Amino acid sequence: MGDGGLGVLLRNTLALIALAVGLALTTAAQAQSTCTTNFCISSQPQSIETPKGWPAVTVESCCRTAWGASPSGIDWPNGTPIMICSGNAEYATAYPNCGDPNNRSQPFPLAYDRPTIGIGVAWPNAKDYRYELQTVPLVDGPDGSCARFAKEPGKPANWWVYELKEPVKGTYMFTANVSFRQGEKGHFAVLSNCRLAPPPAAAQ
Repeated sequence: MGDGGLGVLLRNTLALIALAVGLALTTAAQAQSTCTTNFCISSQPQSIETPKGWPAVTVESCCRTAWGASPSGIDWPNGTPIMICSGNAEYATAYPNCGDPNNRSQPFPLAYDRPTIGIGVAWPNAKDYRYELQTVPLVDGPDGSCARFAKEPGKPANWWVYELKEPVKGTYMFTANVSFRQGEKGHFAVLSNCRLAPPPAAAQ
């Protein structure tokens, strides 16, 4: 084979290698944003109504949680946005993922046996938590749509845990409207219009 033939072969080989690397990177990126197990949960607030003076208001203290992924563009200095976060039954230690009004959370894998979701509310309190997200206690609102997710409806909790009934494969989507109520020790989140949408394939 002449020099010209070797050059063509080398160029074609390099092109194939570049194509393979590109496909691998694309596949990896897609895997991070899709459900890679039998059951997953994603979450997002549909609307948010903050109290007057927010974020310079007292928020009822809760707990620190080891967070997973959260949307980009968080406005840390102003303590926004409010996010709905979702994980599994071990919500506080399982690195839940968070979604804001413009970005749904990344799918969080659930257990194969009796898949159970954890649901919480958080906001970026940079002053008190050094650029970590702060859990906000939550309660179900008076419309009754969120009562089935709360262990004790009508009572504020750090987060909710809910076992899926007759689960189907794919990513479930939890959405709700978020407002706030003044408690004895500060504001806590009130969720209304709660919806748990099944995976798209199951909804057809």
